[in-house]
Amino acid sequence: MPVPCVVRRTTSVLIVDDEKNMRTTLADILDEEGYEVVTAATGEEAIEFCTRRGFDVVLLDVRMPGIDGVETFRRIRRHRDNIRVIMMSAFSVDELKQAALYEGAIAFLSKPLDVQQVVKLVGEVKDTAILVVEEDEETSSKLYDALRGQGYRVTLTARPHDALDLVEQIQFDLIFIEAKLPAMNGLELYLAIRKVTPSAVAIMITGMEEEFEEIAQEVVRRTAYTVVKKPLDMDQILAMLERITGKRVSGDLRKPSVEAT
Repeated sequence: MPVPCVVRRTTSVLIVDDEKNMRTTLADILDEEGYEVVTAATGEEAIEFCTRRGFDVVLLDVRMPGIDGVETFRRIRRHRDNIRVIMMSAFSVDELKQAALYEGAIAFLSKPLDVQQVVKLVGEVKDTAILVVEEDEETSSKLYDALRGQGYRVTLTARPHDALDLVEQIQFDLIFIEAKLPAMNGLELYLAIRKVTPSAVAIMITGMEEEFEEIAQEVVRRTAYTVVKKPLDMDQILAMLERITGKRVSGDLRKPSVEAT
């Protein structure tokens, strides 16, 4: 049976907030959790830090003097387009929240912050467990390498029954399922997995065969998140996973329309 692979390295976090007490409190908490922490008091300072080095995660306040958090976010992404940004705000700004998530923020948290939620989210950035159920070795290897490169925990299997055994033992956050599988198709496997782990986000993989594309679309209609088609666009998939992580934490995991997949 496949064994889950864990990537271990220190996650670096940049905390950006004009309130000194907030910066210090968050820094102390994350430092105790074993993260490498740097703080900045302004958007300008944060941008300067990000031009000189890379961070895994940026905790970024929205309302700051000078450059606000939204503009800081946009400028940071120009230098570090793969950085994970978590927006924070004491104000109710639904439109801003949706815009930030759409543009690539992985979450939008309301102040006063739930500290345990922050710690959990920062950990999930590099500790999301993903199961890939794919018979084609080229496709599974491509996914494995790309996801491992981003720090996700990844388990591969080509057999539906092995996938069911795994989900009964391990809590997976995301599951990629090939529509065309031996013994049972992707729809049958998805329905079986849903009985065991209904909270996992399922993403279907399909080739060009019309029969299996229809199966994949049917799974999406039954609450799987979306369909990705071969050959896989890994940049698109990685960006999608960032959005999914943020939306799950923010309680806003709305699926793309079936027509748009």
